[in-house]
Amino acid sequence: MAESSMRKAGDIIKKDRISELPRNVQETILCFLPIEEAVRTSILSKNWRHCWTTMPHLIFDGGFYERMVDKLGYHSCTELMAYRCVSVINKTILLHRGPVLKFSLSIPGSECDAQIFHDYIDQWIPVLSSKGMKELMLEDLRLQEDTSYHFSSLDLTYLRLLSVWFPYKPKFGRFAYLTNLELVDATSHFGQDVFDCPVLEKLTLILCPGLYHSNFRAPNLSCLRQIYREINSEIPYVGLDNLKDYSFMLLQPGPLLAKTSNVVKYLGGLHKIEKFSIAREFVQYLADGGCPNRLSTLLCYLKTLYVSDINFTHLPEVSCLLCMIRSAPNLCKLYLLDCYCEKDLEYYQIEDSEDCTTTCHLEVVTFSYFKGLKAELELVKFILAHSPLLKTMYIHRSESIKSDVALTMTEEILQYPRASTIAQIRHLKRLVEKKCVEIDDFDTESWYGYFE
Repeated sequence: MAESSMRKAGDIIKKDRISELPRNVQETILCFLPIEEAVRTSILSKNWRHCWTTMPHLIFDGGFYERMVDKLGYHSCTELMAYRCVSVINKTILLHRGPVLKFSLSIPGSECDAQIFHDYIDQWIPVLSSKGMKELMLEDLRLQEDTSYHFSSLDLTYLRLLSVWFPYKPKFGRFAYLTNLELVDATSHFGQDVFDCPVLEKLTLILCPGLYHSNFRAPNLSCLRQIYREINSEIPYVGLDNLKDYSFMLLQPGPLLAKTSNVVKYLGGLHKIEKFSIAREFVQYLADGGCPNRLSTLLCYLKTLYVSDINFTHLPEVSCLLCMIRSAPNLCKLYLLDCYCEKDLEYYQIEDSEDCTTTCHLEVVTFSYFKGLKAELELVKFILAHSPLLKTMYIHRSESIKSDVALTMTEEILQYPRASTIAQIRHLKRLVEKKCVEIDDFDTESWYGYFE
């Protein structure tokens, strides 16, 4: 009995379940390992000797560079570091036998000789293209204007370039298969050039001065992410008819010289928008030029509205917010993040007999850094009174609110009439030293993830 049990236990220990997995599953597992660790699995057994050579993703990220630095020492010259990295990448690509669907290279150009990488990228791209590459990511390489390769010649579906001089010129071709394009800190003489992207669905432009969505002919564009440091001229607002998801962040305030309403120009063209997210100074930009009570053409598809850094003591911004809410009869989720402000509005009140049906589908509302300002309280009263389907309103109180003031504010809110019989108000205090609980489901990575 004892010997039989020991024999069974030994069989279980010796049994290699991972090696019995299908080859494509093994390759997927290897893709989650650092590239060097994936290659080292070749010494495990005969079954694993060539497994890494067919994994579909080759990722040379910042961790790969750091490990190269650890081997050579932090005091190695930038040229030596570049050649060492290039040598490893070269060998990996040459020994790889299967298709390479995804290739990612992230090397800090400020810490090694980026020009060496430029020279080899010219050699790698044709090889990777012959292996069926569909996704390409090049980050921090500081690609120069005189680079000779053109990404439009590839059958890419996803392209991400970070910190580059965009080397592509429209006259050389088009991105025939590209569905997702991300440009971060990209510069070039774009001018009025138009990039032909017939199947592009998602476009991300982060800190790309002078480059807008209007530089891309993309009739199927449904998702647009834009972050600009500043704006010195009017932002193009045409060509947004098919957008479903739109995010815009403006980091620095610009001149407010609009002769007509910016919110009308922008939202007036977003006929199919389902999710609209704005942050920082773009809220003030939209409010420039005045805001109507509501748009002439309602945003009937809009389900989620996220407004970050709104100043509830600035009447134009409050009016802009109300215009957006009133223009979205099917709005389900509303997220508001207040910014720092000092002087409160006096005698502010929302009075509009047309508002009785504007929030009839609203289910979830989140106020972040709630200060109990007059405009905030009026908006809370308005939403509670006109939202029959409201389930939960989260109020994250600012840490600057004193306990007695918070208690008085809570008691006042509890007296507001409610159209919904199931509506709950959850008051949450934001603590400075403790990690606050995030209630909303807004994808903040869409913005802040690009700054990491």
